[in-house]
Amino acid sequence: MKKIKEIIKNNIKTVIAFILGGIVFGTIGVYAATTLLSQSVYYNNTNSGASSTNVQGALDELFTRASKWVNPNDMGTPTNYIFDGTNPPTTSSPTTPPSGKTVYLGLYADIQYGVCIKRNRKQHCFRYNNWVAEAKHVQEVFSGNSCNVLSSSVICTASDFKCWIASNGLVYCRDNGAGSHCGVDPDGTVDCG
Repeated sequence: MKKIKEIIKNNIKTVIAFILGGIVFGTIGVYAATTLLSQSVYYNNTNSGASSTNVQGALDELFTRASKWVNPNDMGTPTNYIFDGTNPPTTSSPTTPPSGKTVYLGLYADIQYGVCIKRNRKQHCFRYNNWVAEAKHVQEVFSGNSCNVLSSSVICTASDFKCWIASNGLVYCRDNGAGSHCGVDPDGTVDCG
């Protein structure tokens, strides 16, 4: 017993450090786990543009956006289409892509617009106001062709189509052979013809 007391006395600082460390880290760990698992933790969304104001919601939004960036083809297919003019598509617009057009506007279920092209017998749609995902997506669609990648836009040009995706929300595509085009301006104005 005397030997144990002597060891403790000689190493008192170490013993106290272990005891305090256990108390502090145990308390912080329990507090952090309780707080972070709660959806009531406030999140300041002023700079991020996220709609959530709690940590869980913000993480969910980030995951959704990241998933779209990783695989832009998972963003769904438009539900309604228009082919000409300056009126945007609505849920009353046709529900099938046009058979005779190669560039047209689509409306997604979440009421977001996209410019669609029929290229190599496939439909490719680029969402308006979805810069990060669509900058990558347009380069995949035009792989092997010339894409001019800048910090605020990507312009891809091939013999059949030219598409322009910009960080301000703009999406524009033109069928070089038919001379038809379709676009959504940064303010949401559409023009197809």
